[in-house]
Amino acid sequence: MDILKKTLTVLTALALMAPLAIAAPVSAKTTTATITQASVKKQTYTILSSSFYKTAKTYHTKDAKPVVYKAVMGADRPTMTLTAKGKLKAGTTYKVTKQVKVKINAKKSQKYSYVKGQGWVVSSKLTAGKFKAASGVKKTETKYTIVSVTALKKAKTVHTKDARPVVYKAAVAADRPTMTLTANGKLKAATTYKVTKQAKLKNAAKKTVAFSYVSGHGWVLQRDLTNGQFMNAD
Repeated sequence: MDILKKTLTVLTALALMAPLAIAAPVSAKTTTATITQASVKKQTYTILSSSFYKTAKTYHTKDAKPVVYKAVMGADRPTMTLTAKGKLKAGTTYKVTKQVKVKINAKKSQKYSYVKGQGWVVSSKLTAGKFKAASGVKKTETKYTIVSVTALKKAKTVHTKDARPVVYKAAVAADRPTMTLTANGKLKAATTYKVTKQAKLKNAAKKTVAFSYVSGHGWVLQRDLTNGQFMNAD
């Protein structure tokens, strides 16, 4: 019975290897868009169980950028060696096709999910369902006096880095030069956007603050955006 159990576990590990061989040749474009550099760390675990999904499950990341690992399965034993190879984007939707449970030590186990086209990620770092921009944002209102608003003749290219800037929707008073901004979600991290308008607004403390209008999203603090397209080396 022990020999049969060991044989079945090894076969499970080998089965995990097959999909990896198919998933590995991801296009350079996809990898560049979703993975940033991470410190290379290698760790070998014993596989306790595995699950394969007939239909890929939808998950998303929040503010954090979970580490992605590439896996090498043991040829003659139920082990998985994980090596850090990058990170997922924050605030992004992904598809998960399989999951494994591994033994960390005598008292602890951990689950890893295979993110399609990317690699293995600690399951607890992913949240079920699609990403929604308004997740975790408190809808506070702030009223400003409009100093100036400029419509750009040509849309300006900007990008976000690791942080996810808050997006504000604006309500402009009909009878006075005021603009009320209400938090309405966040932009994605490490993503390129287009800016079509810029505004200088004065707050209650008489301090002037610059905002940029991100096309299709809303107003964002100008200091939270960086000029040019996003590149992994940023």
